[in-house]
Formats: sequence, C-alpha cells, structure tokens
Amino acid sequence: MNTIRKKKYYRWVLLRHIPAPNDLVGIHFDFLLEDKEFCRTWRLSDIPLLDGPYVDSVYSAPHNLYWLEIKEKVVSGNRGVATRIKKGIFWESLPSIEHGFINLSLQMDHVKSDLVIDENGCRICSNKY
Repeated sequence: MNTIRKKKYYRWVLLRHIPAPNDLVGIHFDFLLEDKEFCRTWRLSDIPLLDGPYVDSVYSAPHNLYWLEIKEKVVSGNRGVATRIKKGIFWESLPSIEHGFINLSLQMDHVKSDLVIDENGCRICSNKY
C-alpha cells in the first residue's frame, strides 16, 4: 500500500487593474493568495520583480476564488478591467491572522521564490534553499 501523500498546494495570481478610478495613477496590481473559501488580497503599487525592491502594498478586501482562473474580466460597477499577468502555486497554508505579515515559498514561472509581505511592502526574493 502506497502511503506517500501528495503535498497540498494553493494558488496565487497577480492581476493588473486598469483603469482604476480610485487610484491617482489609474492603475494598481492585486496580489491574491488562495485561502480556503476566498483569496486574501493586497493592492500593490507596482509589479514585484524577482530580487527587486519592495513595492508598496495595502491589505484589501478578500476576493472571490474565481479570480484565480480568470485571464481578463471587466470589474463590476464600471471599475475597469482586471487582467492576469502572473500566476503560480504555494504549499504552505496562510497564518490565521488575516492582516498579519506573510513569509512563504511560492513558485512563479517554474522558479521557487520567497514572498514577503510586511511593514515594508511586498517583495519576491530568490529562494535561498
């Protein structure tokens, strides 16, 4: 009998939201992490580049899971268009505190990376292990 269990994975996406009527520059990026029945979401000022600087991030309202599958969609209420620009997976469940800091390993473009969301913003770093 095979007792090896597959490790559960979760999904994430990075969406570009334009035009965003409530943003001064008309664009922002939404970083969504799958979390049970919804996605924890952060609004980012820019795309976090691998080993790049922190980008400003603000925790925002949870998003529906269907955003993990959508490539492009008009946002309700005449609030622009959201387009998926990156997606991937991660293996660790999120901490129970929704507004808490995040530090987890994720896979992006077949590369394992470390995601950090803390008081400095959002950053993606090369996986050190």
